[in-house]
Amino acid sequence: MERDQPAGLAELAAAVTRSQVPGLEDLYFERRAESLWRLAAGHVVAREASLHEGTAVRRDGQLLSGDGLDRPVLANLLGIASRTLPSFSAPRFPESPSLEHALGEPPAGWTSVRWRWSWAAVLTGRKAVTVTRPQLAEVTLADGQRALFCWPPEASTSPESPVAQTATAVRPGKVRVLLAPTATTVLLHELVGHPLEGDLLVRGASPWSRRIGERIMRLPLWVTDDPTRTDLPGAFSADDEGTTAAPRPLLAEGVLAGALADRRTAESLGIEPGNARRAGVHSPPRPRISNLVATARGTLPEPPRTDAAIEVLALSSGTLEPASGVVMLRVRTAFSLRRGTRRHVLAPFTLVGTVDAVTGGLLAAAEPSDRGAEPGWCAKDGEVVPTGGFAPWLLLEGLEVR
Repeated sequence: MERDQPAGLAELAAAVTRSQVPGLEDLYFERRAESLWRLAAGHVVAREASLHEGTAVRRDGQLLSGDGLDRPVLANLLGIASRTLPSFSAPRFPESPSLEHALGEPPAGWTSVRWRWSWAAVLTGRKAVTVTRPQLAEVTLADGQRALFCWPPEASTSPESPVAQTATAVRPGKVRVLLAPTATTVLLHELVGHPLEGDLLVRGASPWSRRIGERIMRLPLWVTDDPTRTDLPGAFSADDEGTTAAPRPLLAEGVLAGALADRRTAESLGIEPGNARRAGVHSPPRPRISNLVATARGTLPEPPRTDAAIEVLALSSGTLEPASGVVMLRVRTAFSLRRGTRRHVLAPFTLVGTVDAVTGGLLAAAEPSDRGAEPGWCAKDGEVVPTGGFAPWLLLEGLEVR
């Protein structure tokens, strides 16, 4: 990720401070560029491009925002005269890359690829912080499923479903399953990612509220939210309140060890901030996941297929209902297993279990760990941010096929 401080940004921060705007918390600037390639049979058939920029001001707990980065826009949001502000220049929008040069011939099962570049800066007091993030590549498959990578996309890690003329329906009931790294990432995202976001903890909308420090599973699993992993889509150099990025332990050998916080929830929870993210310039910063990195003590050298009845390669989605504590995993790609061998491609189905059953049913972790291209974009109350993950295979029970 490039780190560049635009000319005049520090001077602008000083001028805003001198203006003594009542109730001012921070200023946020953002630029985004996107290109979309539409594909058919592995060839580009159309291309679209777009540019976006905007400014946001937080005053007395309220967010005011506008399109554009010029002084009149900022002055209007601050309620001051534009002549009191010096000019500054944001980085130029880059030229969009060549998909063919970056990837060669796209896989036939891809229907589109979207490239995204972004730059942002946060001004708080006299401090000016540039926020840098990796360029992203969103791949859409023929069935509508999306996967997110850092640019350029990797055809070798394509999350396509296996081709099968027929798919076997899976029998309902309790089952022991083996999750591939991409599926593990989605499970951990819902199980110990979202529920440890500070705003949910503060208002008691998480099953882990007031439980930090408790052991929730026997498996010695570590989960860290790590925005410094620049090979994963959720990376950033500083959060969207200007706090320098740092790894945040969430789970330490099965024990709840931390939470994700912005400045406001950090004060309520008594922890450090650094996880505030904005879905865009018109959205406020909120505690959000970045990249979940999972490791375990005593991982097996290979996936234990002989111990499972189903191998899950990919999920369409995962959810955790805070009120009921029910976990739902919608399986997109899976195989039945017999004596450690894949037998049949399974038709899509849903795995359901309670939080306690799932955390208590984690039996083993295995190599090889890998990056997960899903869930990719993470939605919360309609606000979407990119996320990434790196996880091992997981063997678990406590789920039922529905």
